[in-house]
Amino acid sequence: MTHLLSKYFTIAAMAVTGLMLCGCKKKLLPAVVEIVDPVRHYYPVIQGEVLGVSYEIENVSKEPLVIQEIQTTCGCLVPVDDLPLVVLPKKRGRVNLRYETIKNTGSVEHYVWLYGNFTDSTYRELFFDTNVVPPADYTRDYEQLYLEKITDTESASLKNFVDGYTTDRGYYTDENDPRAKKRKEIQRSADALAL
Repeated sequence: MTHLLSKYFTIAAMAVTGLMLCGCKKKLLPAVVEIVDPVRHYYPVIQGEVLGVSYEIENVSKEPLVIQEIQTTCGCLVPVDDLPLVVLPKKRGRVNLRYETIKNTGSVEHYVWLYGNFTDSTYRELFFDTNVVPPADYTRDYEQLYLEKITDTESASLKNFVDGYTTDRGYYTDENDPRAKKRKEIQRSADALAL
């Protein structure tokens, strides 16, 4: 008897759940939002670093904000969070982006377009700029670029087997170097004081 009752309760629960899900067809209405500092100027960064860019969005309406798509001006600027991004009514949310600076040098400007149910249009535009500075005072030559590339690939193991690891090659000294001569003088005076 209890087995039969549990079947009836299971069927009734499934029917109620199905009716509740079918009855939730609500139209997505426009949301009123405020974006904190949509235009930004970042301090210079060194080429190769990753710049985290985060825009705070405040939903001041009674409707949820649903950002369905994020477009950027460069493939080096990608969203961190999964889409769709939902900001509930009277709450704050963030659009987090990751800017890879390795492909740029100098002054850069990037635009970000958020597509969602905004009140005045279907998108909002964000902007930031920065200055990407090369990591050294000189431009690296082809040998340095090759060395950087070879250490990132699988063929580096064969090269390291033949040439040795760059960190295990030891070092050499130059006796004619003025710093080496000064070091010897300091050592002799320290030895004289110790006697």
